[in-house]
Amino acid sequence: MKLLEQILNEMGADTLKSITLVPGTCCYLRSVKSVVDFSAERIVLAVGKKRVTLEGSDMLLGEFFEGDLLVNGDIKGIKID
Repeated sequence: MKLLEQILNEMGADTLKSITLVPGTCCYLRSVKSVVDFSAERIVLAVGKKRVTLEGSDMLLGEFFEGDLLVNGDIKGIKID
């Protein structure tokens, strides 16, 4: 995932945070325990004791390794419960 971190750094993202959003492109999340619900318009993730809901269009799950998850697509909103 070093390449991803390099790309995110060059785009101005902070890879030390739990959620990094690159508008119109992707979202990088850390500490993801599981995918609760998935569709191209809505993704719900279990992150610790919280639920993170991503809303948008054409969303796809990318790499998922050791709790790190990459979501590709046009993400229009993030909600944390």
